[in-house]
Amino acid sequence: MYTVRLKAPLTINEKKLSLMAELFDHEAFSILHENQNWVLEWLCSQKPDINHIPAKLSILEEAFQINLGTFSDIVIEKMPDKDWLADSYQTIPAFAISSFFVCGSEHQDDIPHDKIGLKIDAKTAFGSGKHPTTAGCLRAMEWLKDQGMCPWHVLDMGTGSGILAIAAWKLWKTPVLAVDCDPDAIRLTESHRILNKIPEGKMNILTAHGEGFNTDIVKQRAPYELIIANILAGSLKEMAGDLKSVLDDGGRVILSGILNEKSEWVRNAYSTYNLEPVKKFEIDDWVTLILQH
Repeated sequence: MYTVRLKAPLTINEKKLSLMAELFDHEAFSILHENQNWVLEWLCSQKPDINHIPAKLSILEEAFQINLGTFSDIVIEKMPDKDWLADSYQTIPAFAISSFFVCGSEHQDDIPHDKIGLKIDAKTAFGSGKHPTTAGCLRAMEWLKDQGMCPWHVLDMGTGSGILAIAAWKLWKTPVLAVDCDPDAIRLTESHRILNKIPEGKMNILTAHGEGFNTDIVKQRAPYELIIANILAGSLKEMAGDLKSVLDDGGRVILSGILNEKSEWVRNAYSTYNLEPVKKFEIDDWVTLILQH
């Protein structure tokens, strides 16, 4: 294991700094306030290549249309042999959000009787439900159920850790297709499906590795009554037409991963395809939109 640390000026918004997580392939990521700087720290299983940082920064800045600023020296250290992930399971507490109770695989206590349990390992920090974009999606799903929605087919595009696909299945017991362009995300989703004791197969949760809406199985299983996409504002805007093409008439869409200043930009892109907002959730600087055709 290796730790990677770098400093950032306090003038950069903490929520925007969270976008920096993807600079390195990591097992855990944190942002600390130290003296007159932010300190960003990654826990990585492999020694990262810092030569890729400028290109990755450029991609993030273009995607979010922001300036992430200038960063000081990067420090990379090899950690002593130890099961750091097992330690993280012990130190990150379980938490409740809306109807859901999120905990790690090491959680031994009973799930509260009035909550839906989601077991998601702590190493997936940005897909554990604590980030405002994921929390917004969980709240949006609960709101849709409260409105009487019971979708017969759900698509989770960009599934990540699989938490939203698992939440949708547990909420409605309906077929869910979970898709991601990263094969590691699909393997992780499968491990979380097993951890949550959800049967595999097309009538439960089915996973697929592919390039978004161009993935063959996405087209084959269309249309979907509910599509969830917790990605990036730029990607959400670009996929509006493709998303609409596989959405059922009268279907609903949950969009997240949107900074507040980008919400109108994304909403306008979907209005072009007659998808209009019916509900908005704001958590910190992030927005989650529910749209309907």
